[in-house]
Amino acid sequence: EFRRVLFDLSSGINAEYGGVEERPPPVIMSMQPAATGGGAHGGLVQKIIDSQKQYTDRPEVEDKAPLMNQAARQKQRALVQKEIDLLRGSIQTLASSAAPLGKVLDYLQEDLDSMQKELETWRSENKYHETAIKAEQSHMDKTLEPLRDQLDETEREITNMINRINATKCNIHTNDQRIEKMLSTMSFG
Repeated sequence: EFRRVLFDLSSGINAEYGGVEERPPPVIMSMQPAATGGGAHGGLVQKIIDSQKQYTDRPEVEDKAPLMNQAARQKQRALVQKEIDLLRGSIQTLASSAAPLGKVLDYLQEDLDSMQKELETWRSENKYHETAIKAEQSHMDKTLEPLRDQLDETEREITNMINRINATKCNIHTNDQRIEKMLSTMSFG
């Protein structure tokens, strides 16, 4: 009767990088000495060699950890590839949108330059017309000054005339009252 002990040749932890390595299959060893049937190796070494042959001869009896790691890596690669494709599509959309925007910005600069020139033209024209209006206003003021003086004089004459008319009306009214008084004293008298 043999007692079998499993020895894991690698702990699976890479102390230098802190990561997990792929593990080789465990080695099954017997505690009984191997039969010395003409082999050049001892029993322990012979069992290790047999286990390695068994591992290499039967690829279907592989450790599932590398397969799972490989499947996980493939899945992760697929996700990364999908994200890269989405990012590539976004960058292409951005680039295709940026080209017309760049042209618009070029035209915008040209438009701004022409609008600035037009603004300067309108400002100079405005300044010219303001100067012309001030000159015309000054000329009109000089021309109208004698007429304004004449208008003021006429208005003073009208006011004086109205005052004389009112004074004359007052005198007429006073004289009418005197005449009535005289007539009334003569008829009673």
